Amino acid sequence: MQQESKWEKCRITCPEDKVEAELLVEWREEAGKLVANSISCNNSKLMDLKPVDCQWSCWEEIESKEK
Repeated sequence: MQQESKWEKCRITCPEDKVEAELLVEWREEAGKLVANSISCNNSKLMDLKPVDCQWSCWEEIESKEK
């Protein structure tokens, strides 16, 4: 059986770059509560051709808001 996802757009201050970023978060239900399953970020540094080592520290902030 395929799980259904819920998607949410949110804006946060990137913990690494201290810039405003917009995230698209995919939520899935596990054990009766929604947990973050994937995150897409529009931080312009990630869209550049130069390699950037993102630690995805925003994931911790999003997880702290789990529903």
